[in-house]
Amino acid sequence: MFSLIGFSVGSEQKLFEDLFEGYNKRVRPVKNFTHAVNVLFNVRVTQIADVDERNQVLKTNAWTYQEWTDETLVWDPADYDGLSEIRVPATEVWLPDITLYNNADSHDYVADNTSSSNAIVSYEGRVILKSKPTLLKSTCKIYVKYFPFDAQACKLKFGSWTFSGLQINLLNHSSKPNLDDYILNEQWQLVRAQTERHVKEYDCCPETYIDVTFFLCLSRKPMYYIYNLIIPCLLLCALALTGFFMPYSVGVVKASISVTLILSLTVFLLLVAEMMPRTSEEIPLIGQYYLATMCLISLSTAMNVAVLNVHGCRREVPQWIRLIVLRYLAAFVCMGKCCSEPGALYRAMGKEKTDQNNCKNSSILHLRDNSLHGLKNDSRHTMSSYQELTLDDFGQSKFGKIEHHVEQIFRHLKTVQRRMDKKSNIREQWACVAAVLDKALMYLFFLATVVTTLYLLLQDPGDPDELCLQSIANGVL
Repeated sequence: MFSLIGFSVGSEQKLFEDLFEGYNKRVRPVKNFTHAVNVLFNVRVTQIADVDERNQVLKTNAWTYQEWTDETLVWDPADYDGLSEIRVPATEVWLPDITLYNNADSHDYVADNTSSSNAIVSYEGRVILKSKPTLLKSTCKIYVKYFPFDAQACKLKFGSWTFSGLQINLLNHSSKPNLDDYILNEQWQLVRAQTERHVKEYDCCPETYIDVTFFLCLSRKPMYYIYNLIIPCLLLCALALTGFFMPYSVGVVKASISVTLILSLTVFLLLVAEMMPRTSEEIPLIGQYYLATMCLISLSTAMNVAVLNVHGCRREVPQWIRLIVLRYLAAFVCMGKCCSEPGALYRAMGKEKTDQNNCKNSSILHLRDNSLHGLKNDSRHTMSSYQELTLDDFGQSKFGKIEHHVEQIFRHLKTVQRRMDKKSNIREQWACVAAVLDKALMYLFFLATVVTTLYLLLQDPGDPDELCLQSIANGVL
């Protein structure tokens, strides 16, 4: 047994010494320099590690496969005890300088992981080189318009760095990258993987250069962003409607709630800005939605302040406001009955307490009027009796003056009562105007919020597969 092992090792060592005696790995392995070396190339993608939107970098776990024919590394297996292939360090054979064109790192992972592996050499001169698994970092143009419902088309472009198409004929091994060991990503779904071979002329050189490009079309899974970004914003918009239902007695609190909501939206907008690349070409729809929502809530704050000012007015309601607001707009928002009966409006708005106070004041004035009227009658009766009893001591003119003063007091109280009734009526009219405006503005805010949400968040980004094919056909990648 030990003799057989020693015999096999001796054959392999002898083959290695014979093959690489006088072998020059610095030149192309062709006997005729006009012939090109055909190199088959493929990538085995195992995982989409990450898509860095901010830096526009795609991180992919993969390893490369290369195959070519070395015309100087051929032998007859019969001369070496039937040995048909041998594994040698990749640094001992000629290697095509295949590199990742759109590499996003200063480190050349393809070259380093290839040279550290072993090459499989067959007796026909075929060389197979499989690199070690590595993390490829490639640039990828990120389109953030439809975030988080977007789809991205990234590429891995491989080609020779110095050899033209006349010296290395780079061929794609298959029509798509190898995905046999692909691990699903929790954030991105791989909808298409395609391989394209390109022959291109560059401005620097007159020769044509060949590259093999692997396109990876990714569709984002939006569930995480729906729960953490979109639903909170919708809840904040719904909460902004509560400002229109708050009573006017709370005063500035009716407007301060909108300011708090704007600050909350600002925090969410900063989170979105941290995820997106710093580009001025386009703003993501979710960013536009946050900005539009902030504008709407700011307008609702201004609306609430305006309604509070209207509610606090004390001058006479102009005729044009009566016509436009209390007649047409009130009927439009289904408040015509309340505005025709201010007392009913107060009861509908929960202003019983105010009505009770007004009733108390009216009762007091009525009681005062009755008391004074009774006092007047009692005074007349008393004065008549007193006049009958002591007519000689008091003159008729004294009773006339007292009666005159009492009548002046009665007239003054009636004037005050009329003024109070007029002011109360004016307050009720302005309260009705404020209520109509508040309800109309609430409907307007609700309609604008719904239209903005549907327009921005329901835009169809299109089928990711068709977008990928269109991007490949247009050559934008």
